[in-house]
Amino acid sequence: MTPTTTITTGTTLELPRRWRVPGWGACLLVAIIAECAYFTLTTRQFAGGGEGMLNLTEQFAPTGILALGLAMVILTGNIDLSCAANASLAAVIAGTVLSKGGSPAVAILAAVAVATFVGLFNGVIVAFVGIDSLLVTLATQFIITSVATSVAGASPPFGFPSSFTLLGQSGIDYIPIALLIFLVIALAVIVTIGYTGLGRSLTLIGYNPRAARYSGIAIRRSLTSVFTLCGALSGVAGVLLAAYYNSAQPDIGTDLLLPGITAVILGGMDIFGGRGRIGEVVLAVLVLG
Repeated sequence: MTPTTTITTGTTLELPRRWRVPGWGACLLVAIIAECAYFTLTTRQFAGGGEGMLNLTEQFAPTGILALGLAMVILTGNIDLSCAANASLAAVIAGTVLSKGGSPAVAILAAVAVATFVGLFNGVIVAFVGIDSLLVTLATQFIITSVATSVAGASPPFGFPSSFTLLGQSGIDYIPIALLIFLVIALAVIVTIGYTGLGRSLTLIGYNPRAARYSGIAIRRSLTSVFTLCGALSGVAGVLLAAYYNSAQPDIGTDLLLPGITAVILGGMDIFGGRGRIGEVVLAVLVLG
């Protein structure tokens, strides 16, 4: 009789209890409440009837959107160091289109499309060529920064129409549009990772690549997809940055990378992949913000 080997992956892919901080999401929620209470008591006009506190979210919504893209990549055991530079490039593309008379819709589509292509490029190199994602995205980070600097030129675009800047500076009934965009994207990512085949594939790839391969998961396609999604979210983050600052410097997104990674790790995502909850990453973004 020929011996057989059975690979057991379990019904759920979660961090074993002995390695998990109990109620980490609840801890983050308590931290948010404590922060809000402290700053309300010590900083004049922090709360402002809720309006002042909500307005602060315009400043870190791009970081949160970038962190969501990073979280999906890190879930697979990879990393994307080029996402912040990609956001800068998207901001420059949007600003350049606007400065040449293009409509806000065309500018946004062009910016997100370019950023998505960069993510696709990273995914193809990582998945099909087999080069480590750390090296690939570190290289593309320098390339993208150079391209953004070249496109921006000696006088980076600024002074955009109000129909564009409202994305980063205005709100609906005191709720910033940037916050609404962040929450919608967060909900979409939570559903994608927790309730779709792609999300289960990404989790298993990070948890056990060999089991993922034997389970029939299209690893290359899944990795390409997640890097592409990360690129698209970087583009959205770049558009919000340009709208908030009303300018598009070639290094406008540089400061997003480290806070984005911090939010992912603070949210309990395993840096080696396979473990973590997007909902807790969202809470970590709010804590840091």
